[in-house]
Amino acid sequence: MSSVAARVLLGWCALVLVGWGLGALWTSLGPDEAQLMREVARERSAGLVSAARVVTWAGSVWLLGPFALVATLLLLRAGLRDSALLVALGLLGGALMAGVIKLLVARSRPPVEHLQEVSGYSFPSGHATQAAAFWISLLLAVRPLFARPAAFALAACGCGLIVVAVCVSRVVLGVHYPSDVVAGVLLGGGWAVYLWRCARTTAPRRDAW
Repeated sequence: MSSVAARVLLGWCALVLVGWGLGALWTSLGPDEAQLMREVARERSAGLVSAARVVTWAGSVWLLGPFALVATLLLLRAGLRDSALLVALGLLGGALMAGVIKLLVARSRPPVEHLQEVSGYSFPSGHATQAAAFWISLLLAVRPLFARPAAFALAACGCGLIVVAVCVSRVVLGVHYPSDVVAGVLLGGGWAVYLWRCARTTAPRRDAW
């Protein structure tokens, strides 16, 4: 295993431990979010729910997986090997991270009607983690292709809006607490940025990964 691969693995493990600690701390000392979820459930309209059902797919691995595969192949074809790895590892690592932390924290789902079929535990939100990991990884991967800072800033705003929309959709659908989606964004975004920094520090060494 190369030194960079070891750093990536150690960083992933560190984020899993951070997520486990945050989940344990929040579920034991954090405020009770059940009442907030009941209020959200009472206020959700048919139009809002319909929009949430559509938007939430932007954080689903079933949609992001094919997107990541296409993006990875296009980046490889363009000769951007590090960027391709960033996108592939971003989504894969984010999805695995969310799954492992869910098992460690074992937080139950919100006590409201779930408007989407779900399984497993609640913390962190897998959709939020995957959305942040993929969209931020993709944004950072294609950053060298932007000739103007304004264009990159616009793309960053677009990615940010997608991630926020996914987070809101999970709460509206009643399948996650607000803290679940916030933790997912922090973990997924942190993972994407960490991978990007690893790629930057080893850019001259093309075989470092």
